[in-house]
Amino acid sequence: MTWGYKRGDGITWVKEKRRPWQTREISKPFRAIVARAGFSPEVSAYALRHSSIARYLRAGVPVRLVAALHDTSTEMIERYYSKYIVDAFDVMAAAARVPLVSPAPA
Repeated sequence: MTWGYKRGDGITWVKEKRRPWQTREISKPFRAIVARAGFSPEVSAYALRHSSIARYLRAGVPVRLVAALHDTSTEMIERYYSKYIVDAFDVMAAAARVPLVSPAPA
């Protein structure tokens, strides 16, 4: 989100309200960032967002927090990233298991 402005008195502009970024406002800066990072020019903001969501889920970050960090809904995360969620839950469940027998003494 970014601030939207409206024309004030004369040549001044006044903050109005927060609004989504518009493509024309971020295209040029995004291309510069991609070039500076050494990525291929074909890299899109969507691809970076997708990678970020998948990394968070693989790290076991709760779906609700991942959704909040990426300005989306838990429903969208669950629908499109269920593979990563299942993998993360498997890892977390394995790490939290309690052994049923005591380890043999050394």
